[in-house]
Amino acid sequence: MGLKKKKNVIILTSCIASCFILYQLYFFLTISSADIGHKVVPVLDYDRVKNYIQTRTKRDKYINIHGIIRGVYFKNVKEYRPDSNNEFSCLTSHEKIPIEQLNDDFCDCEDGSDEPSTTACPNGIFYCDTQFSKGSDVFSVPSNKVNDGICDCCDGSDEFEHPDDVSELSE
Repeated sequence: MGLKKKKNVIILTSCIASCFILYQLYFFLTISSADIGHKVVPVLDYDRVKNYIQTRTKRDKYINIHGIIRGVYFKNVKEYRPDSNNEFSCLTSHEKIPIEQLNDDFCDCEDGSDEPSTTACPNGIFYCDTQFSKGSDVFSVPSNKVNDGICDCCDGSDEFEHPDDVSELSE
């Protein structure tokens, strides 16, 4: 290899290395900037803290051990996050209601989507905790069968007010 080729290879390698370092520096500064700090969602490791967490309100019972509202279909979980006005949008009619009216035992949405964990809506559907992203099997029960003392979901998730009785109820 000639001297000129070695020089060109060294210059090319230096340019590529410099571009890579600048690229890494740019993304490091972008991620650590204060402007996007509000977009980072902290993750709670439930297994490590479950013995330290106390149920603070009556409505906390509607959150399962994965931090998801009970009875919500896994594909609709993101729809249950409040918007910028702290409101929930009904799944079918897109009517807006305050997020505080979610699971308040009063049916505000025509489709019953604001009461996934309660028996307030006659046409509501409760989706069991055990759900699969593949296949057509969707494990759900009518919401009027939630906490009725009869285990309808094979995982017992529809009887969350009777957690100690689930093994007996499913037999």
